[in-house]
Amino acid sequence: MIKSTMKFNRLRIENAQTMVEFALVFPLILLITYGIIEIGRVMFIYAEVTGAAREGARYGVASGLVPGVSPDTPYYAYCDGIMQAARRITILIPTGDINISVKYLTGSSSSVKQTCPFTYSKASDPIIQGDRIRVEVNVYYSPIVGEFLGFSGFNIKALNFRTILKTVEITN
Repeated sequence: MIKSTMKFNRLRIENAQTMVEFALVFPLILLITYGIIEIGRVMFIYAEVTGAAREGARYGVASGLVPGVSPDTPYYAYCDGIMQAARRITILIPTGDINISVKYLTGSSSSVKQTCPFTYSKASDPIIQGDRIRVEVNVYYSPIVGEFLGFSGFNIKALNFRTILKTVEITN
């Protein structure tokens, strides 16, 4: 009888020890899991932001005229289309949180020639062959839990530059 009581007490002590160890280790496991999730979100949002800037610039340098938009507006002058192309890429970022800026640069210099939106006129088109389009996408990243352990959000920004080819002639 004394042996069985001692065995029962030993099991209770081991169970209590396991619970204490779990209580000490569990917050660390949660913190590591939260960190992995947040790093994954940052990487995913960064990939979306760079993809959005790239797609906006690609749309802006497409050769030809935008169908259904008058008066025969070329792709580089259709600012709404450029911004829609950039927003189309983003899945995880709410549309209102994305800031898209489109500028046109003179040739290979960094001087700004024009900014979006602008009124396009075929007679007074400021963009010439060889100018560049600059699409900047800016998103403010904030953690899921908010400010946790002093970690607040930060800006994620991507730039993409492309050369505008107004006409592309294809010869046989």
